Amino acid sequence: MTEDHSHTAPHDAHANGDGGRCDAGSPRRDSPGGANATEPGGNAPLPSPFGAGLEPILNQSCGGRLGKITWFRTDWQRGGALTGYAGYRGDDSAELPVVVKLPVPPGERRWLIQLQGSDVAPRLYAHGEQLNGYDMAWVVMERLPHGPLNCAAWGGAAFDLLVDAVVRFWSATRDVPLKGEVRLRDYEAIREEARESIHLHGVANEQRWNKALKKGHQRMREWIPMWNDRAAECWCHGDLHLGNAMTRVAAPNGPAVLLDFAEVHRGHWVEDAVNLEHLYWARRDRLEGRKICKQIARQRKAMGLQVEEDWAKLAAIYRGLVAMCTPAILRHVGDPLHVEAALEVLEAQVS
Repeated sequence: MTEDHSHTAPHDAHANGDGGRCDAGSPRRDSPGGANATEPGGNAPLPSPFGAGLEPILNQSCGGRLGKITWFRTDWQRGGALTGYAGYRGDDSAELPVVVKLPVPPGERRWLIQLQGSDVAPRLYAHGEQLNGYDMAWVVMERLPHGPLNCAAWGGAAFDLLVDAVVRFWSATRDVPLKGEVRLRDYEAIREEARESIHLHGVANEQRWNKALKKGHQRMREWIPMWNDRAAECWCHGDLHLGNAMTRVAAPNGPAVLLDFAEVHRGHWVEDAVNLEHLYWARRDRLEGRKICKQIARQRKAMGLQVEEDWAKLAAIYRGLVAMCTPAILRHVGDPLHVEAALEVLEAQVS
């Protein structure tokens, strides 16, 4: 196993999105969308990005099939990555709407290739590891017309579609050889940082937090060995949220297609489940009575995937650890309602 010094338990919904807004003018809800939105709503057009100079080379790499690219950068996009919309001439000469991403993490490109034919990921029309002699992975992929699922149009059905999509992802990757170390976090250090952050930032309910963290520290003697010894026998998506899924058909129908595979890693399916669940600790009404972890476990069984007898205990442990991390990452999850909800979750796990 390898030490992971990241303090965020899940990647929050802003982490890797390159997208825009919901289709048909639907209002945006929750976090920004993934790398495959309908329009660059909320995105900043780039009249002369660095990618513009590479368009002729990109088009040449695509066999002359790629049309003019409209580049944009989202409000939350960081670094030098760019996303663009274009047309791509298919084998039947019909023009296909596509998304161009440049550069992309090599791992994301590998997973897009791996998942072709599974209907879990966007269709990949062209891709490469180099451009103009430079190591620069790029992809030209299907532009999905509807979504992301954090639009109001899907309502509660969005969660059902997302659960179905991630279970299909696990099924599609079940025979992919597991490689890499299992991520470990120094939860002792994170707990101490959480305690200091509560005092430094004047977090509400400071006494309750200190009491819960103290009890959590005692429970960690049991939690940490069990969590570190979990059966890491599947590929986790690593950034599962409604903004990272879209569809080819109008709301509220599916199936959904997953986006953003840059954080795929070896782990236990409970990680994806709890990380999705925790986004709604302060907005449980959005779930309309759904128990995300239980729903995922049932659907895994229905798909013939392994569901361990102790999965619920493992989920409870990880839930407690995620809740304990929350004050340490206030720069990412500064919503007071979410912080208070995390406190309630931690209190429930240590009671």
